[in-house]
Amino acid sequence: MKEALKVFLSSRLVVAGFIMILLAMILSAIAVFQTGHPSYYSSGTLGPGNHALGNDTFENRYFYCNRSLSLSSKNATVEVSWGNFTAVYNITGNATFIPTDRPEVMVINGTVTYTYRAKAISYPYSDLAIPAAILAFVGTVVLWVGYTHTLRGKRE
Repeated sequence: MKEALKVFLSSRLVVAGFIMILLAMILSAIAVFQTGHPSYYSSGTLGPGNHALGNDTFENRYFYCNRSLSLSSKNATVEVSWGNFTAVYNITGNATFIPTDRPEVMVINGTVTYTYRAKAISYPYSDLAIPAAILAFVGTVVLWVGYTHTLRGKRE
């Protein structure tokens, strides 16, 4: 067993392939590292008219945002929309929504108190996943070529 291991480790291609695969594993582990949960919060009172809630720079910066919108009023009619969703509600109390995109609220009559929260997940090193995948593929090919050359040399 030790002789076979010595033969394979003496091949530079096999060693290079192993190193590439190990480096790819390290890079992919770094790529999934999270750094905190940035969040955005706003609240206030909305009068009649169209209101776009949220912060463009925050919500366009992160891939995944977990959003929640709470509206409360004694008696107001509002149209809430985001993405392909649009609905009209008569709010007498509290209403909570989980929008999938940045919401817009059009107050038709009355006043509405709102609370909007967006929480994101940040993966600042996710760009390392691409070179890690390429390195893993190339390392596998180099390892395989080194393995076949070593076996061919051992057979002769």
